[in-house]
Amino acid sequence: MNATPKPQPVRRAALALLWPLMLLLHACGGGVGTGGTGSETGNAFSAGPIAGFGSVIVNDVRFDDGAATVEDADGTRSSRDALRLGMTVEVDSGPIASSAAGGSTATARSIRFASLLVGPALGIDLGGDRFEVLGQRVTVDDQTVFDPAFGGAAGSGLERVRAGQIVEVYGTYDSAQRRIRATRIEPRALAAAFVVRGPVSGLDRVAQTLRIADTVFVYAGASAVPADLAVEQFVRLRVATVPLAGGRWQVQGFGTAQPSLPETTELRVRGLITAFTSPASFSVDGRRVDAAAATFPDGSNGLAVGVRVELEGRASAGVLRASRVSIRSDGQIRDRGFELRGAVATVDAANRRFELRGLVVSTARPDLRVDGGSLADLAPGRRVVVQAQLAADRIRLEATRIQFE
Repeated sequence: MNATPKPQPVRRAALALLWPLMLLLHACGGGVGTGGTGSETGNAFSAGPIAGFGSVIVNDVRFDDGAATVEDADGTRSSRDALRLGMTVEVDSGPIASSAAGGSTATARSIRFASLLVGPALGIDLGGDRFEVLGQRVTVDDQTVFDPAFGGAAGSGLERVRAGQIVEVYGTYDSAQRRIRATRIEPRALAAAFVVRGPVSGLDRVAQTLRIADTVFVYAGASAVPADLAVEQFVRLRVATVPLAGGRWQVQGFGTAQPSLPETTELRVRGLITAFTSPASFSVDGRRVDAAAATFPDGSNGLAVGVRVELEGRASAGVLRASRVSIRSDGQIRDRGFELRGAVATVDAANRRFELRGLVVSTARPDLRVDGGSLADLAPGRRVVVQAQLAADRIRLEATRIQFE
C-alpha cells in the first residue's frame, strides 16, 4: 500500500490561511445583516416609511422595485405608481448589499403598504398638531407628508384638512401616548367601510366588544374574528361608516394586522417600541423582538415603550431576532430627510422649483448645494439625485443638495 504523500509547505501554508476564513463563513451561514455587504444568498425583510424614490428607499436601503409585486393591506394587487412618500411599507427582498456608490441596495420581491386609519377627521387642533379619526388620536410633525390632493389655502398640511373629511393615515402606533404618529395623510373619497388598526386595550368576550385606545368596537357578527383575540394584540378592523349609539362602532370584519413574517437572513425594521419587558425582550409595532444577543450602540437604558428604534438582525419563527438595536430621535430622522432620483419632469425657473417623480421640489433654500452643474442646467429629462427636507406646508420638498448624474 502506497503511503499518502505529505502536504507540501506551500499547500500547508495556504490551508492555514484559508482555515480561519472557512470557519468565519461557516459561522455566518445564516448571514445576519449588519449594514455590510450582506449575504450572498437568502432574503431580507424591511419595514418602515418610504423615504425616497428612484428606487424605493426604506431604512436607508434602495430597493429596486422594477419586478416587485405591490399590494395593499387587504392583499389587493396594486402598482408601483401607488407608492407614495411617507407610506409605511413592508418589503421582502433579495439580500442587502453595499453599493459601489455608497449606501445599501437590494432587489424587492414584494412591497406591501398598509395604513392605520381610514375615516373622518374630527377635533382638528392646529395648535397641538393633532386630530382624531374613529376616536384615535393622530399627531403630525415636520416629517408628516400631506398629499398634494388636499389643495386648499396655503399653510401647514393640517390647515388644509376639513372637519369631517375622510382621510387615510399612515404612521406608527405610540403605545406610550396611545396615539398614532402620522408619516403620511391622504384625502379619501367616500368609503364603503372605515378602517382602524392598533392594539386591543380592552376585551369583553361576553358582550363581544373590544377597545382600541378608548373607543369601543362591537364585533358581534363580524367576519374572521381571531380565535386568539386578546388584550395587547394588534388588530385591523373594517367598521361601518355610521356609529352606533354611545359612540361605539360596528365591526364588519377583521383583516390582517400583521402578515406572517418570512424567514429571513437579514432584516431592517424602524418603528416604535409597543411593549417592553427588558432590553432583551420587547415588541416593535406589535412584533416580538428577541434582543438577547444584540449589541446596543446607544446603550439599552433608554429603551422603553414609545421609543423609536432601528433593528438589524434576522427573522425566525415569527420573531425579530435582533443583532443590533439603535435608538433614534426625531431630530435624527428629520436630518436624514428624503431622497429622489430620476429625470426632471418640468422646470419652473421663475418660481424656483421643478417637478421630479410627481413631487414639487423647491430650489429656494439659501443652503442649497449643487454638484456637477448649476440650477441653470435643470431641464426636463436631466437626471438628478436630490436630497431634500419637507417644506413648511408639508406637501412640497425643499432641495438641500442637487447632484447631476
